[in-house]
Amino acid sequence: MLKFFTRIRIILWVLVLVGVGFLVSTQVRARLDRAEANLRSLETETVTTYPVETELLTTTNWQTWRSYYGQAKSAHTQNITTYEREIVKSVNVDVGSPVKAGQTVITLQLAAREALVQSGKIAYDEAKLNYERLTKLQKKGGISQSDVDSAYARLKSLEAVLKASQSTLQRTSLKASINGIVSARNVEPGEIAEAGAVLLSIVDPKTMEAELMVSKKDIMKINKNTPVEIYVDGTIHKGWVKRTSPEAQSGSGLYPVVVGLPENSGILPGTYVEGRFMVDSQQNVVVIPSNVVVYRGNTQSVYLAKDNQAKLTAITTGEGKEGRVIVTSGLKPGDKLITSGNRVLYDGAEIVSDVVAGKNNKSNANG
Repeated sequence: MLKFFTRIRIILWVLVLVGVGFLVSTQVRARLDRAEANLRSLETETVTTYPVETELLTTTNWQTWRSYYGQAKSAHTQNITTYEREIVKSVNVDVGSPVKAGQTVITLQLAAREALVQSGKIAYDEAKLNYERLTKLQKKGGISQSDVDSAYARLKSLEAVLKASQSTLQRTSLKASINGIVSARNVEPGEIAEAGAVLLSIVDPKTMEAELMVSKKDIMKINKNTPVEIYVDGTIHKGWVKRTSPEAQSGSGLYPVVVGLPENSGILPGTYVEGRFMVDSQQNVVVIPSNVVVYRGNTQSVYLAKDNQAKLTAITTGEGKEGRVIVTSGLKPGDKLITSGNRVLYDGAEIVSDVVAGKNNKSNANG
């Protein structure tokens, strides 16, 4: 009987232990499930999605324009000078006066020159009469042929002197050879005009050009086919390259380039102008905003949007101006470039993007 009760107690303890174990295991399992659920919830909460804007890359044409400066001047000018030292009788024009080709602008004293012409004319006429007289005598056998030849030589000599004095007399009337405007007057009536000195300057304002000073790096890129624009007081004039100099100016090291200006452009001689030359043109290149490039040491990278993730992509760049830069490798048309929100990204970051089209159409770079 005692053994029977002992067995019953053992069975009861076993049952109690089994129940307690089951209860404990159930509670542990429940706690593990709750912990796993909390962990999954925590993981879900820590995944951050970054809003970004993207640009669908295309190819475009790229032009590089470079600005240089200089002054406008007339393509047709005339400096009025005299061949001999003489007193000025009259000045018929003033600064700003319009003149016509062939118009007398300065008259020099005539008296001394007229006297030389008159004296030369008298000597020439006497020599001519003497030659004619000796020619008749020679035909009658009165004189030798050598006497006639001497008279002829004297006649030709005096003829040359007469023509020279007549030419000098004509030079007392100094005339304009072009249509234009008087830009400088350096002499007054009664003053002495020195030989070779500039007495008046005339410019033709209808035929203007500009001389621009260009650096060594661009002079070999500029020729008569190079597009050029001239800026004056906010107005753009289309010009054309007339000539370039292969020799730099001493001191500055810059090369003169003469650019023609449109007729009646209104640009006056001496006006300072800005000339913009197209020194480079590239077709079908990928251009991106320069502010999206990430610099790490000697490497350049950008973020692309792929499968809702930001992918850090290595690139190489070329020339850039005005906030845009050429990409020479690493990108291709159709790539989705992240242009906004990229400063907080990392490789593989989850993103939500909006495509902004039409940003890749700017093709001019200005220096």
